[in-house]
Amino acid sequence: MNNAKILTGHLALAMAIGMPLTNALSQPTHPLAGTYAVVSNAPFGVNPVGQMILGSDGRYSIILTRATLPKIAGGARDKGTAEEDKAIVGGSIGHFGKYMVDAQQKSITFDVEASTFPNWNGVAFSRPLKITGDQLIYTNSAPSIGGPAYDVVWKRLK
Repeated sequence: MNNAKILTGHLALAMAIGMPLTNALSQPTHPLAGTYAVVSNAPFGVNPVGQMILGSDGRYSIILTRATLPKIAGGARDKGTAEEDKAIVGGSIGHFGKYMVDAQQKSITFDVEASTFPNWNGVAFSRPLKITGDQLIYTNSAPSIGGPAYDVVWKRLK
């Protein structure tokens, strides 16, 4: 009888743990899940380089850089000059965490777990969202570098 109670308890726990996973997978993040390449992002200049991965599990990662980042003459990341380091920090950003799409509000919310801009760590921000063909476009209304709002354009990779 004791074993039956233990088994029932384990099954109940497994079901309780499994329910949030099922709910997360049924949220409207699925249609956007995939890998995207950046097309346009004003602060990163002409021909920015970047990738956004939106997982079907509601997790994301983004990395963006200018195409013109300098190489570090010293040959190692910790050997950059002040000028090299400033150009690299000012010309790149990366962050990851969880995302959620609100179809009614036409927005995407990024819940940042960690970022190369530490001020975003633990912060959630919502962006107006448009989908046009294989392009995902959101408006960055509060850029990490300050300044006016701008659209970030991503193209789904095939």
